[in-house]
Amino acid sequence: MPRYQDLNTYELLHVAAERDQLTDEARMELDIELSRRNISAGDVNSYRLDFEMAEHEDKVRTANRLIRPNFASQRGFGFKFLGKMNYHCDPSGQFEEYDSTQWFTVFWLPVFPVATFKVRRDRSRWLGIPWKTDPQAIERYPRNWNQILLTWVKATGFLLALRLTFLWLVGPSR
Repeated sequence: MPRYQDLNTYELLHVAAERDQLTDEARMELDIELSRRNISAGDVNSYRLDFEMAEHEDKVRTANRLIRPNFASQRGFGFKFLGKMNYHCDPSGQFEEYDSTQWFTVFWLPVFPVATFKVRRDRSRWLGIPWKTDPQAIERYPRNWNQILLTWVKATGFLLALRLTFLWLVGPSR
């Protein structure tokens, strides 16, 4: 049998927040210890919400540490988000969320996919002009190879169109 009386209050709250993973006997012992310490179900729910919020903030902090923009990315070299999948716009128009792949870019062209993230961008208006903030990573996913392949195909198509335009402007050689 577990000995819940040896746990401090936060450890006991953590166990109580995950009570659905306990056996029936362990739940009974936990309930006895919670009532002995005058800890209510509201206290447990409050702890669970605080714990989940802290975990979420830690995930966001970790993801954003990976995508921090640098000076070089604004010059065409560095890391940039390309591609949108699973797009969702808030009904109030305050933000948009979508899955995007972070790429290492050279001359603004995708070279290597780093990771796929669920990103969020705030939307607002300034002097009647729609304005979107930089994407902020919410959650990291495994690389989305369909999105990666589509991005490479689009980049190749762009380079091909650029090459054909150049050849058309220069004209046939004499």
